[in-house]
Amino acid sequence: MVHSSKKNILLISLDDAVAFWKYRSLFGTTLETPNFDRICAQSTSFQSAYCQAPVCSPSRASFMSALSPHQTGVTSSDSNYFDRVSPTKMWPGRLRQQGYHCVPGGKVMRGYRALPQEVHEAIYSTPYSEIFRKFSTGRRKRNFPKGQIPDHIAYGGHRDGLATMTVESDNKLYDHQVADSAIDFLASYDQDAPFYREVGFQSPHGPWTTPRRFKEQYNFKNIHQPKDWRAGFDSDGVPEDLIDPNIDSSRLRFWRQSVRNYFSAVSYADYQIGRVWDALKASKHAHNTLVVILSDHGFHLGERNWFGKSTLWEQVANVPLILHDPTQPKGQAVHDPVALVDVGPTIMDYLDLPPIEDSPGRSLLPQLAGARAPDRVVPTFFHDHAAVRCGPYRFIRYSTGAEQFFDLSKDWWQTKNLGSDHPDYTAVKQAHTHCCNAFGLHWQPNNGSLEDA
Repeated sequence: MVHSSKKNILLISLDDAVAFWKYRSLFGTTLETPNFDRICAQSTSFQSAYCQAPVCSPSRASFMSALSPHQTGVTSSDSNYFDRVSPTKMWPGRLRQQGYHCVPGGKVMRGYRALPQEVHEAIYSTPYSEIFRKFSTGRRKRNFPKGQIPDHIAYGGHRDGLATMTVESDNKLYDHQVADSAIDFLASYDQDAPFYREVGFQSPHGPWTTPRRFKEQYNFKNIHQPKDWRAGFDSDGVPEDLIDPNIDSSRLRFWRQSVRNYFSAVSYADYQIGRVWDALKASKHAHNTLVVILSDHGFHLGERNWFGKSTLWEQVANVPLILHDPTQPKGQAVHDPVALVDVGPTIMDYLDLPPIEDSPGRSLLPQLAGARAPDRVVPTFFHDHAAVRCGPYRFIRYSTGAEQFFDLSKDWWQTKNLGSDHPDYTAVKQAHTHCCNAFGLHWQPNNGSLEDA
């Protein structure tokens, strides 16, 4: 029997999810997230939360260890990052050492395949031989004549907008399998030890394959580009390795279909999260389980002719982060900047466990209780490029020495670089330097560095 005094953790992660509340009506049609809405109505949503890296593996290595990318040494894509980050540094491994029953489920630590056995056994309680009902990521078009997958239809747009056509095909989708596994766990778990359970969804990562009804939920003809895009985007000085345009957003039909594909995948993720949420609330674990919902990073939806990630602009750095404490079931939105690296310290604080040494993260429990967050500069890194959110500003410094400086309160799409003549430039640049140093990136003189480092 699990006693009410024991606290459980349910971590739900998304892949490539934008901060959805910012996109409610930005494109002229409503982004439908009814389950997120009802969860947020009794949870704390951190609407200025930032990832510490704009691609999968360095971000996940960071928020699952509570260390910055320059502390882990994982600053770009690296599917084998456990060669550099000991699994014992991951906070789920710390929970296991404290007697928690730790169970994986889907993509959380890294990709869709099982972790190496020695890594798994350092983090999770479930025997390696039993862990993965192998969740399938779906069939590939190249494996079928003319690229036509049975029981699937293409709706057009970037990466074709595939949709499943039958209930059987719907149920084979990765996220349905992940949700089913979590639902079974929540209904059946009855061990004495408190649990930590992962629920790692693929959505809204491409290729955005969903059941057909989620594609048809959106009429692509009602999707429109923001007026702010018309003036163009200031990308001077941005290194070519950070953005490689992959869509012509002036092809409006194609762009609209592409956004429809992404929105449908967000709504599909919302549906599966609703299934898991209902299973939790129907279980005996409802009153003693902290729920954490987050995404590894955001996504560009066609601005700068880019449908992807791997940049340091707001749309990729800003991510959804939701915490539900069943003892404080009230809805509130926090707009003070926070970091994904805060998740580990928050969980350790919530469970009354020792803090994570050397973590630059902070516990968010005071904000769950309604306190304001202290003024804070929050960074995002990729390679040796670095950006910060500082007050209303986003300041980016590339390893080449190029800089970009934007006022998000007036220019959320970051179309106009304010430059060094702006009255707040010097103070924000200094804040950027201090923040980078605190997170382990130390700029070197005469090497594209900050002069005041």
